[in-house]
Amino acid sequence: MLEMRLTVHGRVQGVGYRYSIIEHIERHQIMVRGFVENLPNGTVFILAQGDIEALKDLRRFAVEGSNRSEVREIEEVYHDISEYNYDSFEIKY
Repeated sequence: MLEMRLTVHGRVQGVGYRYSIIEHIERHQIMVRGFVENLPNGTVFILAQGDIEALKDLRRFAVEGSNRSEVREIEEVYHDISEYNYDSFEIKY
């Protein structure tokens, strides 16, 4: 099992980006746990835990985002983990 941490740069706040991440996960029943949140510097942070295929799917969608978002860059870090630290995937406010 892996943990993926993405910091998404671009026009990603105030354009429905976080909600599009949640909708994608629910619509495609991607088995990940963690959260997505806006950061004060204008980026969006995604922490997701799951198997490699689920994380790859989420990473591919993170590049697209919502219809109104424009992703310029994604910083990514991956770690092996032995157990989940979250019960679900949610938006942090």
